[in-house]
Amino acid sequence: MQKIKDGFTVKMFRRLWTPAILSSLGWALSDMADAVVVGQKLGSVGLAAIGLILPVYMINCMFAHGLGLGGSVRYSRLLGEGKREEAEKSFGGIFWLALILSVLTAVLGNIFIGGLLRLLGTVPADGELYTATKDYLRILISATPLFYMSNIFNYYLRNNESQKLAGVGSIVGNICDIGFNVILVIFAGMGTAGAALSTLIGQVIAIAIYLPGFFKKNSPLRFTLISIKPMAEAAFSMRAGFATSVQYLYQMIFFLICNNMLIRLGGETAVAVFDVIQNTSYLILYLFEGTCRAMQPVLSTYQGEHNSKGKRSVLNLGLSSGLLIGGALIAFVEISPRGMCLLFGIAGSPSEALAFTALRIYGIAALFAGLNILICGYFQACENEKPSFVLETLRGAVLLIPLTFACRSFGLKYFRLLFLLTEACSLLIFGLSCIGGRYKKAELDPERIYQKTVLSTSNDIMDVSRELEEFCERWGADTKQSLLVTMTVEEIGMAVLNRGFSGRTDGYIQITAIMFENGILELHMRDDATSFNPFGMSSQKASADSDFDMDSMGVLVIKKRAKEFFYRRYQGFNSLIIRI
Repeated sequence: MQKIKDGFTVKMFRRLWTPAILSSLGWALSDMADAVVVGQKLGSVGLAAIGLILPVYMINCMFAHGLGLGGSVRYSRLLGEGKREEAEKSFGGIFWLALILSVLTAVLGNIFIGGLLRLLGTVPADGELYTATKDYLRILISATPLFYMSNIFNYYLRNNESQKLAGVGSIVGNICDIGFNVILVIFAGMGTAGAALSTLIGQVIAIAIYLPGFFKKNSPLRFTLISIKPMAEAAFSMRAGFATSVQYLYQMIFFLICNNMLIRLGGETAVAVFDVIQNTSYLILYLFEGTCRAMQPVLSTYQGEHNSKGKRSVLNLGLSSGLLIGGALIAFVEISPRGMCLLFGIAGSPSEALAFTALRIYGIAALFAGLNILICGYFQACENEKPSFVLETLRGAVLLIPLTFACRSFGLKYFRLLFLLTEACSLLIFGLSCIGGRYKKAELDPERIYQKTVLSTSNDIMDVSRELEEFCERWGADTKQSLLVTMTVEEIGMAVLNRGFSGRTDGYIQITAIMFENGILELHMRDDATSFNPFGMSSQKASADSDFDMDSMGVLVIKKRAKEFFYRRYQGFNSLIIRI
């Protein structure tokens, strides 16, 4: 038998990566659009107002991404285990929990907007700065439910093999956001209110594009009636999402401290430069986060399959892809910081000199930040939340907050070293803490997992069948279970060869068998044939006056004797799960 390399991981990752990167670019440009347009129209006052709003934006991100990512990780894993009904309920729980929480946030935020503005660092005596901040904040808070739904829908669509729709919705919504920014701020003269309103319109358009993906025939993504139990389970599943989205909570605290500190150190100019750095970070770091979004569905699926080699392959692909595209933008910032100053409308102003060096230092910091993001995303998608939480806490609170006060004590000149020190030290400390396998999650004994990728030939399938027979005997499977396992591989394998590959010999099949400690054997089969569901074949019993297909008869026996079976077409491949 000729054993071949894994031919699935690279193709699945690439199918997800391009739409994810395009979506991330759209989000980055959309988030930057407010600062770019407002900066061009209102200068440092407008940039400072947007900078003061960042803590509110971060708390919304914490819940929207925490719910979306945590829920979609569980959703993808459940589908990877063949638990379709549980996956459907998990989405319903997340949807209703997010809707209730976001509406409550919008109502309370509008009621207490005066106190919120004081907390953000501006009071009526600030005049133009206070008015600009209030105009933006009121619309941002009111749009909270739209922000939650847009992000959550995007996460679930990518995990339901609708990454192209998710990408289109994100890109179109963000392009509209940018376009309306120009119309409402530059031409209509609506200031920061126009920038916030354009964001709201962009979210509405994105949601409108996403919605058809939830009404596909036979899709596990569907809206259900509100139910307490799925909502309670959804709240529990948020733990996985908050392992990394907790960064937004830390950033909220940091921005509250930093904005108030910078106003005292350098006034509106210092806050404006800080907002330029923050918006530059959107452009760079969103590319690393987009790579994480491409990694997550594949990692979650492999987690359900106990596919350790596949997970390592995804991590390597994510690191190389993220560093390649993120590094290209970092190089641009290092070479042309003046271009960023021109973009945000501060070229030739007192802010330019301060921003010039700060941007170059931040470019180096972004490289360490990107690595931290990719590492956190890997652990989170593998449902190993502890290391993600530790690294995010290091870079978002344990090191960031004390270093903020330390850098502040040396004055504004040295404050620009803050991000570089934080990201580099966080990566170093986390790397040292990993020595000795401290964060290694308890997993199934690798000896209980059999996996092989073979060519689409009958000889290879029969060889795998014999090896599986030995695998079953090694783990004490009874005769009936062993026979059914080998029969399943042979019958399903031959059905795929005859019906899916249609004579092709250049295809490949990945077979994974997992013997759990409770005695249940779970069989995963993935192939690159055309769309073909063996369990969908006509499999009626033979009669004296009718012809019958031996492939169909074999599948009928398997359907009757297997505990469970599940088929889905995922990322261009046929995936089967059979429990025996």
